[in-house]
Amino acid sequence: MAATVKDLLHQPPRRYGIARSRWRLQDVGRVLAWLDGVSDPGIYKVLKRLGFSRKQALNFIQSPDPEYRSKWQRILAAYEQAWIEPDKVVLLFQDEFTYYRQPTLNRAWHQQGKDQPRAQQKAGANTKTRLAGVLNAVTGRVTYIQRSKIGNEALAKFYAQLRAAYPDAEIIYLAQDNWPTHKTSTVLTAAANSQVTPLFLPTYASWLNPIEKLWRWLKQEVLHLHQHAMDLAPLRQEVCNFLDRFATGSAELLHYVGILSKDELPLYPY
Repeated sequence: MAATVKDLLHQPPRRYGIARSRWRLQDVGRVLAWLDGVSDPGIYKVLKRLGFSRKQALNFIQSPDPEYRSKWQRILAAYEQAWIEPDKVVLLFQDEFTYYRQPTLNRAWHQQGKDQPRAQQKAGANTKTRLAGVLNAVTGRVTYIQRSKIGNEALAKFYAQLRAAYPDAEIIYLAQDNWPTHKTSTVLTAAANSQVTPLFLPTYASWLNPIEKLWRWLKQEVLHLHQHAMDLAPLRQEVCNFLDRFATGSAELLHYVGILSKDELPLYPY
């Protein structure tokens, strides 16, 4: 039954003659014969028992990259090498992230009524801070830099930092997106000088880069509703404290970003 419901919900209601863009409980009941005559609360209970609920949608774009499969296969091959010989081969997922002086808004526990949680802001410029970071796909180790601006010079120094972090590695693969700065002659030369091999992800395929979820965790724990709009230095330090938790590796982080399953956690050596 769950497979039938899953297949149904992955198709638009209009395919079944229902002039709506999203499914309602009564629409599901109309289409599935075995729910015929069941009330909306009854359909809700059935769907919940089968493991379905209403969830917030995510923006999604199908990657138009004609080399999608070949690029991803190269990264998977690099992961296999790194898993087999972690002392010689390293696979790092890289990304850049921007956060701001002003706290971001999100839900928080608060007394019921008209009053709402407040995000204390500061008048003036909403100063931004840039991060460049990498996630080791095998150990969960995080290496990063924090600057007001990330450009050619900062990335060149960062690649040298990565080489220093893995002095014994024979190959350092760096899976990264197609930000134009990653492909400038200065940055590519710096990568070659540091013996770092870029592997470019398919275009518009952020879901293939697990470090994206590290930024989500950072926002949840540090950036949403923070109390440091008046003084940027403590906020930046809290960001460093969060990322430094993964400086020697973390199986928990690998699970959070989707590389490790829950069943693999107790057996993972890192």
